[in-house]
Amino acid sequence: MESKFDLVVVNGNVVTASDISTCCIGIKDGKIRALADSFTGDELKGAEVIDAQGAYVMPGGIDAHVHLCQDLETGPHGLGGECADNFETGSRSAAAGGTTTIITFATQTRKGEDRSLLKVVEAYNTRAEETGSYVDYGFHIIIVRNDADILENEMPILMNDWGISSIKLFLTYKTQCLTDSQLLDVMFAARKNAITTMIHAENGDMIEWLTGSVENKLEQKGMVAPFYHALSRPPIVEGEATNRAIALAQLIQSPILFVHVGSVLGAANLRRAQTMGLPIYAETCPQYFHLTWNDLKRFHSPTCFENSKMICSPPPPLTVSDHEDLFVGLANGTFTIYSSDHCPFRYDHPHGKLSGVLEHKPSMEGEIEHQHEGKELQGLLRRKQGAFRFYSQWDPWCGDTIAFAIYWGTGKGSDFTTEICRYGMYPRKGALMPGSDADLVIWHPDETFKSFHLTNSMLHHNVDYTPYEGTEFSNWPRYTILRGKIIWANGEIVGKVRDGKYVKRGPSLLSQGSPRADRDPRRVASWLYE
Repeated sequence: MESKFDLVVVNGNVVTASDISTCCIGIKDGKIRALADSFTGDELKGAEVIDAQGAYVMPGGIDAHVHLCQDLETGPHGLGGECADNFETGSRSAAAGGTTTIITFATQTRKGEDRSLLKVVEAYNTRAEETGSYVDYGFHIIIVRNDADILENEMPILMNDWGISSIKLFLTYKTQCLTDSQLLDVMFAARKNAITTMIHAENGDMIEWLTGSVENKLEQKGMVAPFYHALSRPPIVEGEATNRAIALAQLIQSPILFVHVGSVLGAANLRRAQTMGLPIYAETCPQYFHLTWNDLKRFHSPTCFENSKMICSPPPPLTVSDHEDLFVGLANGTFTIYSSDHCPFRYDHPHGKLSGVLEHKPSMEGEIEHQHEGKELQGLLRRKQGAFRFYSQWDPWCGDTIAFAIYWGTGKGSDFTTEICRYGMYPRKGALMPGSDADLVIWHPDETFKSFHLTNSMLHHNVDYTPYEGTEFSNWPRYTILRGKIIWANGEIVGKVRDGKYVKRGPSLLSQGSPRADRDPRRVASWLYE
């Protein structure tokens, strides 16, 4: 007789959306089939059994903000921006950290060959299929053009055929930012197709003006070390951009989701809009709870170049006190998404952090261009400072995101879980209920786990550093289970690189808007939809 379950988890403190209870989980054919106080001997017959030993059992992590296989021309010579992680290495790191689904970014450019969004997605999908993935994955798409025919004809196909129910728009970076009218074009098309609009909210003109080499600006004053990256992006840069995007969204009744919100000012703007009944949502990331501006001057080498390991955009909060204010945003629902913004660049690679030196003409004076390899590159890092404007402005976070959320810094254990229904996957993903994918992360029992200090060698990405070297963790995933298959167990990857499958997502719940939003045509353009 066929066994009732393939895998059973017993003696777990199971975390669901509503409560925490001690129960057992029965899994069959990759799906959760039952949650019960106990199973009989006949029900357990033939099943593999994991004893959670009283540890927390949670839905597998869903990291909805991951950059893999993206090549970005960040400098005048195009040296920067080669992602260190592909789908194999990035997903391996995710699995080791308790994440079972990632959503990555297919990136449109302004080149003629990238005019078609469908071709952009097809090319990006080829990269994923070339290596395979340890965990399930889906795509967002970054849009940098507002071609009317593409938006009209291809967005429905992205939603219906690919299940891509989210796009990302930029208010900064010359190669990616859109004007207000262009933003409205794309947001309007997204709303009509039940697609979430994600916003990177920084005022690019403010940043350029503060950074510029003309009189009294940062570069003219020689203020180019990594720390000054933060000074080029004070909180008001995010504050203005969030306010502007909220106004645009309110005008056309378009729900939006702000990504990687890092300032108390930005969070306050979002909370105010939410209180007004606007469908405004937000994501935040671990770096904004555990780093401050002081981390951008942590190392005191002659060049201070090593501080580039701490650069992220937007920059981390000014002080530790800001962390507490941002934690309030987690508690009161200002933030409903917690993601990594994993964007991996190597430290000593010409297409990584080192581009900050190689692209900076003053640093390269007297150096023979293009003749620095291997140890010579490391020597260049010790001699030259570079400039923050040319650094790769992102860092690797993927493998440790869930551990940060649950067991480091929050002090709340399992009280914080990630809400992911905004991206059209609930309840297939992110839920422990019958019918959901059997994606689980099982922690070690707190009383038996010995805390440890993280080193980059413990992670499974393809990056040569972690911003959290030496950080103490009080727990780490013991098992990661993907659709009923164990892919990480007791410190070892036990899954295979093609265990992960592409996830075709449903319409975004954001597209439904808010019933409390003002629809008076005298104040907003609600007549657009009549």
